[in-house]
Amino acid sequence: MPPNQRMVAFAIGVGDAERLPFLAGAHNGARGFHAWAVASGYESRLVIDDEEPVTFPRLKAELEAVLAPGSGPIHRMLLYFAGHGLIREAEEGLWLLSDWHKELRAVAVEVLRRRLYMHGIQQIGIFADACRSLPPDVDALDLTADAVLGRGPRRPDGTPALDKFIAAQDGTATFAVPGASPDDDRCLFSGVLLEALWGTKPSAFSQILPGKITSSSLGKYLTTEVPALSNRYGKKVVPTAVPAFPEGDNYYFGVGPTLSPPEFPPWPPAQELGGVPQQVLRLDSLGPEPDELLLDELSELESARDLNLSVKLSVEERLRRLRSPTHFETRAGFAVEGARVAALWTPPDTFAEVQNGVAHWWRVGERNGFVLDKPVPVLVELANGTYVATTALPRFIGSILCDDFGSSALVYGTVWGGYFASKAAIEALGRMERGGLRASDILDEAVDLRHKKHVDPVLGAVSAYLYDAIGDLDNIRRMASAYHENHQAIPYDVALLAQLEAHVGSDGLLHVDIPAVPAREPRTEKEKRFSWTHRATPPARAVVAGFWPLLRQGWAFLDDPVLAAPELLELASHLTRARFSTLDREGAMRLSTLFGLQRQAR
Repeated sequence: MPPNQRMVAFAIGVGDAERLPFLAGAHNGARGFHAWAVASGYESRLVIDDEEPVTFPRLKAELEAVLAPGSGPIHRMLLYFAGHGLIREAEEGLWLLSDWHKELRAVAVEVLRRRLYMHGIQQIGIFADACRSLPPDVDALDLTADAVLGRGPRRPDGTPALDKFIAAQDGTATFAVPGASPDDDRCLFSGVLLEALWGTKPSAFSQILPGKITSSSLGKYLTTEVPALSNRYGKKVVPTAVPAFPEGDNYYFGVGPTLSPPEFPPWPPAQELGGVPQQVLRLDSLGPEPDELLLDELSELESARDLNLSVKLSVEERLRRLRSPTHFETRAGFAVEGARVAALWTPPDTFAEVQNGVAHWWRVGERNGFVLDKPVPVLVELANGTYVATTALPRFIGSILCDDFGSSALVYGTVWGGYFASKAAIEALGRMERGGLRASDILDEAVDLRHKKHVDPVLGAVSAYLYDAIGDLDNIRRMASAYHENHQAIPYDVALLAQLEAHVGSDGLLHVDIPAVPAREPRTEKEKRFSWTHRATPPARAVVAGFWPLLRQGWAFLDDPVLAAPELLELASHLTRARFSTLDREGAMRLSTLFGLQRQAR
């Protein structure tokens, strides 16, 4: 580590989140991580709700105290969290604090990580032991994803190295193994992690660097030992480990102070837990079945209708059944299903009109030239008073599915390319609906989606969120270059996550400068098969498709003053809970004024 730079750790344990089962193991895990961090030379803070709630103001104050100007540069920051969590959409990780139910807010993990980039931190490590994955229907709550921190003092110059170790990234709940008293309860993932960090497990040590535990050796140990131990108890916990600290500066054990580990009791045999009530052992099985439990917890906030628990067609099935045109004469437009379209709002030099008398088919073209040859911002005004904020793309037809909250799904199909060209996007959105797009190997998942990004820009946007979740800025920029090389505008979400320099051109479009990206070695067998995942790309100047994110989750990332004017940031509070960007009437009117959009009815 460079001299005069700090190593900082935060151990956050939320055991008493409102209306959710108490987690003694969350407190114990946070205390254990804090003890290891202090012994290892980290400037560590313990933030748990044993005596006072862990609220947003408290967590923000703790973080800002460490990040305050004059405190000195931070080389490495570790964030540990144990408690209740949710993973939804495209790797949108959320942590629930003590007062989540009252505030209807959750920590937006990936956005918080990005805000930390603005503080000059060189390495960020995230350890998350979310002991209970909430049912996917919790998305019906209007949980606001909150980054905790505001903008930092500097614009990020690239990204810090990122290590991520996540207990249950596949959506299954982890669990606790009870001890002799609640003070001895251990969440399984945290227990295995701490045994390794203290240097008590030989299999956690690097086979290349004797006496040291590195990012890679810790990741291999966790992904082997956690499933094996969970199997012993008849459970299945499959963690995700994405180690990326650079060689030579990736040590968790073996440098710094000599550690004297605490005594770790042996994990009890499974047969000894036969008489333990399941609600003690398995933290996602308390009381009634999940849907009934959820209804009981949320009865004061939502009705069963609002939670959409009734039997109905899935988003995936509705998309497969949607009747969409193969072409428009303007070579651009939308097909809308699930709501009546009252009007489209477009720029003054663009027109929108119903195609061939079909009320839910709208073509978009240019007043001078008829055929659309540039991306244009569009508001789709629905009869229920919501407005889908999207983008019309040349040579693409967008198919929009709607529900009470706006756009639940959006796929693009190329003109004359056939609707089923969007099959990969349909499958990805189906997985989002079922509780979030996750993968045991996020690198290969991103490659699969990215492979067809030119057929449907939504796939490029989704894969960008997956790459961002592991801090892979270079591959997001490679995607941006590939769109430019393919003569396509870069989806706004991709440009946003790629941290590109932007400016508005004389043509009124948003332009970005894509920096050169160096070649690197492929990381997986699938990456080896596709050179575009690891090749060098030259610098380029390109056009962005639209002026705001396609997906709602992207609005939490709007911290670039060029890509997102301050007036745009203020509209985030007007978003509905729809998956794709949808605004209420007030927000839509302000957006139309901001970008000069005009209403065009049938």
